[in-house]
Amino acid sequence: MNAQVEQPPKRGMGCFAKGCLILIAFGILLIVGGIGGTYWGLRHFYLSDKPAPIPEASAPSETSAARPGETSVATPSETSATVRQRLDTIKSAARAHEQTGEEFTAGDINAPIAANRKSRGRAFVRIDGNVGQVQLSIPLERFDIPFRNAFGLGDRYLNATVTIVAPPGTNANNVQLSGVTINGHSFPTGLLDRRLLGVGQSLRSYVIKYANQYGVTDGEISDGKVILHTSGY
Repeated sequence: MNAQVEQPPKRGMGCFAKGCLILIAFGILLIVGGIGGTYWGLRHFYLSDKPAPIPEASAPSETSAARPGETSVATPSETSATVRQRLDTIKSAARAHEQTGEEFTAGDINAPIAANRKSRGRAFVRIDGNVGQVQLSIPLERFDIPFRNAFGLGDRYLNATVTIVAPPGTNANNVQLSGVTINGHSFPTGLLDRRLLGVGQSLRSYVIKYANQYGVTDGEISDGKVILHTSGY
């Protein structure tokens, strides 16, 4: 009798691709639903019937070769693999109690998003000096939740822009958003500490979870890059 060999799980792109985008959008949706008071207000005020235009990271053909005299450009998939390796470096350093730091440009963060067909065109990251910005446009049809169709939300889009300033020493426990816009309407910047539907976990708890997963103790946004550190303790 042949024993079945269990296949090793595929390595995902973690918080950079589809799973995290859905988590963030779902969290925002539940928080907005709790604050908005009625699902009519949620549907017509905070949600849109059209997607917002989201830039896509450059995605050259994976099979295209560089012309003579030209420098080859890494595809999003290649950049994603490099990003994953650098995240693993942070995780390994944290486990070994070693102090280290890794820098990620907006292009580094956008690459895994562009490489995943389910997240491509749904989010885009910009970093201007010391200010980071994330644009989201996610169709609610992606959420397999009971009230979606019952309240007529299946055809709506969550369009949001989140701005963050993270000076040196920022960590998952004290990071704050400096601007939140949902469907063109300003939203309280204390979004991270609001509980889902007023009773569940906060979005900050998920930020802390991901930081702990990779051993990140603090970070900053500086000179057009996100810089993550492990303390070595």
